[in-house]
Amino acid sequence: MSRALPTQIPVLSVLGNLPRARAADRLSAQRVAQVQSRLLRRLVRHAYARVPYYRDSWDPAAVAAITGPADLAGLPALDRATVNAVGPAGLLADGHTVATTRAARTSGSSGMPVTLHYSERELGYLRASYLWDLLACGLRPYDRIGYFRVSGFRRHRLERLGLARNVHVDTSRTLDEQVEMFLAGRPTFLRGFPNAIASLVGELKRCGITHHGVRAVVFGGESLADAARAEVLEYFGATGHEVYASVEAHTIARSCPHGSLHLRSTDVLVEVEHDDGTVSVADGAGEILVTRLRSDAMPLVRYRLGDRVVIAPNDCPCGVRQTPVVRAVQGRVEDRIRTRDGRFRSGDFFASLLREVTGIRQFQFVQRDPGAVQVLIVPALGEPGPELARRARSALADAGADFEVSVRLVDRITPEANGKIRLVRAIRSVTDRPPPAGPA
Repeated sequence: MSRALPTQIPVLSVLGNLPRARAADRLSAQRVAQVQSRLLRRLVRHAYARVPYYRDSWDPAAVAAITGPADLAGLPALDRATVNAVGPAGLLADGHTVATTRAARTSGSSGMPVTLHYSERELGYLRASYLWDLLACGLRPYDRIGYFRVSGFRRHRLERLGLARNVHVDTSRTLDEQVEMFLAGRPTFLRGFPNAIASLVGELKRCGITHHGVRAVVFGGESLADAARAEVLEYFGATGHEVYASVEAHTIARSCPHGSLHLRSTDVLVEVEHDDGTVSVADGAGEILVTRLRSDAMPLVRYRLGDRVVIAPNDCPCGVRQTPVVRAVQGRVEDRIRTRDGRFRSGDFFASLLREVTGIRQFQFVQRDPGAVQVLIVPALGEPGPELARRARSALADAGADFEVSVRLVDRITPEANGKIRLVRAIRSVTDRPPPAGPA
């Protein structure tokens, strides 16, 4: 008879794993490489021996040849469509079932949500690493943590003592309701979607509400204009931090005291698939593939997360973390904009042109036809609209050769059902149609 899953987060397993999660931050580069290779070999052996899908699809010779990260490219990549098609029956390791594991569903920003399963054993470490992220970003025991997300969360027993209490700001609700949740919960430490936090700050300022008490803000999950980030931190008088994470891989990278996004290389092995089809380990620009190294119930090996990234060797002077640095998360693989002649540009190309324009709280790129892009911009409170539009058009001038760009000022950009704001929104399918014969 299987044991029932706990109704509350088991605190002891989290606290027991916390020293290990903390220690991984300060390992030397050589030690990180050793740990990563050891965990990878163990994971691949476990997946091949106990997971039906990998047992049936992997070449035994390729499995035997893996001694370190560079050898992983000998195995096929895994995508969302395969995860959904195979399902838990094929991806859960022997000894684990849907009933004995904890399910987690992705937000669906890729257009294809997937459901993953985790054992309580591995969640003990994952929760500890998540807690260490918050502590490293300045969390104090008596902080009230404001989570900006759609789904709620399970409580933990320490909340009864007033420790690490949770305040849920449901980003699927109206902005007025989110403001009510925020003011009622009075969080002192914020974590969540940047645009949701920026929208809340904009509404608080519009209503003339001054709110003190927020000490730190951890941004993660989507892009945000530099000016909007600065507006949030200035309004609260808080320090800012960045985390690159996902439901599938948990924390992939976290900012250090110098602001560099260092990979968590002892927990996640990252590969970059370049546009020419070649693959490198944690280096260069392209689509990210992730392998969570500490996994037993449903291992995801070489999983296509759906993001485009730029990763470079560690050149950060922080001296705290000795791992490669994520220079940029360029957005979803799907966030592409088609030129007049049928080529594609990453949505981050446009975003990079706008991020340093002052006075922008939020932006989104809308494409109805190849070569035509409308830029929706939400001005910061009190920002003169015509002047902001002029500065935005000037910043976007570099895109003029390939695109007809228009700027539209709006009061609000409607988020997706998961609470995120997509960087690129296509009104009609521009990816499947042939390009026009000539310039529009």
